[in-house]
Amino acid sequence: MYAREHRTRKADGTGHIYLGLARSIRRGVQVHQEQICRLGRLDRLQSSGQMDRLIRSLARYSRHRWVMLDEAPGDGNRTTR
Repeated sequence: MYAREHRTRKADGTGHIYLGLARSIRRGVQVHQEQICRLGRLDRLQSSGQMDRLIRSLARYSRHRWVMLDEAPGDGNRTTR
């Protein structure tokens, strides 16, 4: 499974980026990508903090140790948590 973005564009030029989960499936000799679920608009997921909560929640099930880095927008200074 992997994260995949889907971009939409309206006639007036505005658009949104949606984030979803996808997987690759082999059908015969061809490989197809299938969307499992759509998580929502990327800007809303980021601004509400839902993206960070989802990542922290999924990291609990990983066999590897994950380090969260906090970075203030435009700051460039990172601290570990």
